[in-house]
Amino acid sequence: MHSRGFYERLKAIRANANIPESREAEMCVLETVQELISQPTDSRRPGMLLGKIQSGKTRSFLGIIAAAFDEGFDVAIVLTKGTRTLAKQTVNRISKEYASFRDNEELAVYDIMSIPELTAWEIEDQKLVIVAKKETNNLRRLIKLFGETHPSLAAKRVLIIDDEADFASIRFTRSKDKTGLEQGRIADQIDELRRELTNPAVLQVTATPYSLYLQPDEYDAAPGANFTFEPKRPAFTKLVPIHSMYVGGEQYFGEYDERDPQFYLWNEVTDDELSALKKEDRRRVKTAQALTADKIKGLRHGLVTFVTAAAIRRLQQRAANERPRRYSMIIHVETARRAHAWQHMVAGEILDALNTAIKERDQNFELLIDAALDDLDRSVSAGGFRMPDRQDIVDEVRRAFLKGAVVTEKVNSDNDVEALLDENAELRLRTPYNVFIGGQILDRGITVPGLIAFYYGRSPKRMQQDTVLQHARMYGTRPPSDLAVTRFYTTAHNFNALRSIHEFDAALRYAFETGAHDRGVAFVVRDSGNRIIPCAPGKILASDIVALRPGGALLPFGFQTGARTAMARLVGKVEKLITSGAISSGKPEKVTTEVAIEIINIVEQCFDFESGYGFDWEACRAAIEYFSRIASPPESRGYCWIFAETGRTLSRQRTEGRYSDAPHTYQDRAKVKTAIGGLPVLALFKQEGRLEDGWRDAPFWWPVLFAPANAAPSIFASTIRDDDGAGEDDDS
Repeated sequence: MHSRGFYERLKAIRANANIPESREAEMCVLETVQELISQPTDSRRPGMLLGKIQSGKTRSFLGIIAAAFDEGFDVAIVLTKGTRTLAKQTVNRISKEYASFRDNEELAVYDIMSIPELTAWEIEDQKLVIVAKKETNNLRRLIKLFGETHPSLAAKRVLIIDDEADFASIRFTRSKDKTGLEQGRIADQIDELRRELTNPAVLQVTATPYSLYLQPDEYDAAPGANFTFEPKRPAFTKLVPIHSMYVGGEQYFGEYDERDPQFYLWNEVTDDELSALKKEDRRRVKTAQALTADKIKGLRHGLVTFVTAAAIRRLQQRAANERPRRYSMIIHVETARRAHAWQHMVAGEILDALNTAIKERDQNFELLIDAALDDLDRSVSAGGFRMPDRQDIVDEVRRAFLKGAVVTEKVNSDNDVEALLDENAELRLRTPYNVFIGGQILDRGITVPGLIAFYYGRSPKRMQQDTVLQHARMYGTRPPSDLAVTRFYTTAHNFNALRSIHEFDAALRYAFETGAHDRGVAFVVRDSGNRIIPCAPGKILASDIVALRPGGALLPFGFQTGARTAMARLVGKVEKLITSGAISSGKPEKVTTEVAIEIINIVEQCFDFESGYGFDWEACRAAIEYFSRIASPPESRGYCWIFAETGRTLSRQRTEGRYSDAPHTYQDRAKVKTAIGGLPVLALFKQEGRLEDGWRDAPFWWPVLFAPANAAPSIFASTIRDDDGAGEDDDS
């Protein structure tokens, strides 16, 4: 007879380890298990546990397994992403958390590739947890275990946990005759496993549910239909609670100013630098110029700032009588192994040159550490933390380099990774300062502890939101004091694409949290016929999407205006369309949809965007039309609010060099909120465009579109990929 109380004892174990279960996390676990019991789930209509990247999904599903065992489940199958490393990490994590149950002869944990011939005692008197990679041989053995070797297992109550469920579990490929789509082999095998089981329950776990929750129905919208896309939904969805120290997309891509440490997270890298790091080219990157070459300025600053940041944190920890922690940096630019070797060489040359500069008292080291300290001082101060004495920081950094405490490792194959894993199957931090250079193996699942610097350079020709979001290894648990020294290095193009993906992800999560998904998440596209039609989300790539949450803002930035003469003519055209009562009155007025779109058409001609920046004007027009003509209350359709303010003198660039991206103040937003209801608000802010502010001495109107407060979260795309588009990350 099995003991009960698995979950209660697991909570006690976690509390004793000083990581107690929150009330929200406990409710998520218990409610999920009740849902699994109360309604049938299978691979066609599973339960879903939706979390964020590095937000504690594994901890949650381990709690769910324990609680499920309390409710009569006997076997848990955990399907992992198809790498040996992640499978090992999963087995080790489960074995560690369930160690007391195993020692008490209540439970056993096995990898399917090394499971022994089970005895009747093991099958009848123990709970079983079996881990299998989503790989053909693993799944074949799993099917054989239940179908042939131990058929008595198939009759037991089995819970299938499909971890990283959007990886391999849902995949469709073009059929050989090119006439249609067929399901991938792994998905077929998972279905075959389910059919072997008498009474299975299926829980999919992911942070990127687009291919799961938003599987498109095949249909053609009839003219005049309600253009809200109704996705196929799992049997139920539970959200993994976000704890107070989680750092994710909201911190990296939310609205912050110089008073917030989050504002300083991003450091821009040039496209030219990424190009220089993709393949060996000694004409562009010379060993003798490791500390001075502009081609690798961002990487060099990143490496020095990382070591300086870790030194600051270690000094702060010693001052607080805490044990100093070890820290890590990831350099993730390319998937090709040759590229990793080149990046490893360049990083090594920078570190060697810094070592030499320290020994020789070279001024280059002083200049580089001064730049790093200036960078970090702003965010540490904004976070309300005390900077250690400058000389103490410099001395700590010097010691780090002179004693070889700054180490680099290539991470680009399973064999490499396994050699680098610690007893928790996490990347081992050998020294206080660890730099990992790698490719796809770092994308998903592998935990990199102490991560405070991420140099990201993947620039696929086409970005698919779920694939790219999994690159975001900078997300995870981080105390505010670590966040204050954390940095993210990438190009403006990549940063803006990731911000779009974050908005997509946030819009979808908002729909779950508020129940808006019961009305559907709106996916729309503007076609050549100038109509709004629904677009299946499977056809939308990250580079094509604009997401708007209720009350969210959509605006251009990173631009310069046209010449003075042309601008005067265009500004005059805009002002003829704005009703006089809306200008500088603090009160919005209604205009027709056509007028709002015509204003956008004129303003579009005013801006020239810098490299890496841009604005989807078509998606903006689609949003106005959708919110005005379709999603608005019937009595208000065909109208849009206009809100116009003059006399603004916003600088083109902020003091630290980043382009200004908020022409509206907090007071403006408060005024707009009074009008936001069922209609969109097109807010216009007339900038003086002065030379001293970085403009071309030409006034211009800066538009901001606000979505209605009561709208469903909406995804707009000006284009869609064709049916042949695989949607995979393309690094060629």
